[in-house]
Amino acid sequence: MPKGTESEEGELTMDKLLSLLVYEWQLSRTSPMGKPIGGVETRGNETSIALTPLTMYEKGCPPNFGVFYDTAKSLDGMENKRDAFRWYARSRLYYSCSTLCVAFVEFVVPELKRRGVDEVTVSSVLPSGTKTKKVCLDKIRVKSVFYTPKNVHVIRFHYFFGEKRDLIEVGGSHNNLECSDTGLIFDPTLGQLTGSMKPATFLSQDLFEKGFCGEVMQYMDSPGKDIQEQKQRDVDMAAMNKKPASHPKRIAQRVVDLFLSGESDAETRYCASCLGIAADGRKLLRCTRCNRVCYCSKYCQILDWKSHKTMCFGN
Repeated sequence: MPKGTESEEGELTMDKLLSLLVYEWQLSRTSPMGKPIGGVETRGNETSIALTPLTMYEKGCPPNFGVFYDTAKSLDGMENKRDAFRWYARSRLYYSCSTLCVAFVEFVVPELKRRGVDEVTVSSVLPSGTKTKKVCLDKIRVKSVFYTPKNVHVIRFHYFFGEKRDLIEVGGSHNNLECSDTGLIFDPTLGQLTGSMKPATFLSQDLFEKGFCGEVMQYMDSPGKDIQEQKQRDVDMAAMNKKPASHPKRIAQRVVDLFLSGESDAETRYCASCLGIAADGRKLLRCTRCNRVCYCSKYCQILDWKSHKTMCFGN
């Protein structure tokens, strides 16, 4: 069986590859994600929540949305699961777009090619009855999006020395990936703006801009200089924090290991909705109908049902 075509239990899809990248990156992220300690506040056009500045390496940081929501649901503006999930996604994906897009092109693609994988499959956004498309990894480029945000969201981290504010729609800029020969757009971190943890795929730039959460002013190839600077920053950050597992090359190796290991092994490691891991002393809950995906909690299973049911009943 040629690599890049199918695994033992399913196709090697771009959706799965990007989900694994987000999953592995979350586990080794050294900047804070935290747990909720203050409800939603609105001042003018700005909406914010307060979090403790905990990383995934520290005890008390919610490892998934289920634990996050159990803490958040008693806070103002966080009672609704969907609204709370949007804040969960923002707190996990903020400041991540350039890091993950550059890691994909500079580390994941070379690692896949080293193991004989030159293309992956895309089917999630294609019209019903359309054959799956193959995407050549060499054709994927980092893109820059400059936009005027519709909303302003802020995460307020409470440190012992005071409050640090992180703006989600920072600078009105965003990065994603585009396949130059098919026009397909892949966005691993659009959820920091839309409130989802799942990577997004679009058939064209026009459809991406129509579905974007702001007015797109410019859409362009990211300059090579910017890509190399981001690559070096992420390598230096891993060294500075003395966390070898957070080095983008290590992350890429783990992503490709899981990607090629078989669908059942990879997709039962993380929640299909929030891409989180099981809390200490607990196991992920497997969907009893299809037996293919897992969830951290009933909250995530309910939130993901609209997306999951087609595949679930299809099985």
